[in-house]
Amino acid sequence: MSAPKKFKFDYEINEAVCMACAACELECRDNAIVVNDSATAYAINKDSCKRCGRCFRACPAGAVVKINL
Repeated sequence: MSAPKKFKFDYEINEAVCMACAACELECRDNAIVVNDSATAYAINKDSCKRCGRCFRACPAGAVVKINL
């Protein structure tokens, strides 16, 4: 069994900035964007995310941030 792929960065959604407009969710081809428990913002499932950056480019509010690991 192979080890999971290691990435050099992650994308995260800043809930304080997120407008819950769904632009990131609509752009995500990996179904990695989910509504968080409070249903007022979105979150990224890091297990499904391929780090393509489509959500990062789609967010009109700049809520999706790139975090170097």
